Amino acid sequence: MSRSISGVLAEVFCAQDQYGDFKSTHEAYGVLAEEVAELLDAIRANNAEAIDIEATQVSAVALRLSHQCKIAMADASAFGERSKL
Repeated sequence: MSRSISGVLAEVFCAQDQYGDFKSTHEAYGVLAEEVAELLDAIRANNAEAIDIEATQVSAVALRLSHQCKIAMADASAFGERSKL
């Protein structure tokens, strides 16, 4: 998969289809923290391909979280309630 903006968007759509919305900002943070840890492992291993993959996943998680927060602020969703937005 191309690791560019289109690659990030593909990762967003794939993760959304597979896992659905985050239940709260705390859940999203847990997923983001896990992806950042995997990125750090790839950096420590100096593995360019793995860095590319993990950076794309970090970007996708952050984008999904940002999008859900915008929606929650606009329509008082359950995500917003659980996240105290």
